[in-house]
Amino acid sequence: MNLIGEDIIIMRKYYDEALEMQGIPCRYQYPLMATTNEQGEAVVDSYSDIINTHIFFDGDPKVKTYKRLGWVVENDKNLPFLIHCSFNLVDVQKDSLFHFSGQYNGMGDKTFRVTEITMDMQCPDHIICQVVPVYDKQTVGRTKKEVENTYTSSNHFFKTPTDYRGDYISEQKGEK
Repeated sequence: MNLIGEDIIIMRKYYDEALEMQGIPCRYQYPLMATTNEQGEAVVDSYSDIINTHIFFDGDPKVKTYKRLGWVVENDKNLPFLIHCSFNLVDVQKDSLFHFSGQYNGMGDKTFRVTEITMDMQCPDHIICQVVPVYDKQTVGRTKKEVENTYTSSNHFFKTPTDYRGDYISEQKGEK
């Protein structure tokens, strides 16, 4: 069966209805005028207003799922999480943020940042995003003006080196 434009629109509406009925409510933000620095890292000065939406969250994806989507993975350890969202969600892109809280445990909000995006090419009824957790409270990078105001004196010391989890990185081997 070949899908034509009207069939795909109907499939997208079905998927949006399924998200509304069974998905996780969340808040979504996309970056405004994102750029990159000299190292190729994203520089986001601001995000859009919060958009309320629903998603499906895959907290334990399998290697087979990644291979089916065309992503290359070597093993099943520490795979990024997957978020399935509506095809009609506005401006889904790298570095977009999804905020949602635990459904039954009363935990605070968790924030996830999009690192990769794909969709099923046979019937693109939804978007699939690889996401990683954001542990830093400040999700927006410093603007140039903030950097200039922060580092105005020569006695300003940088924070101790930390990894992406927020843990201290020691200069000496074996020390934590």
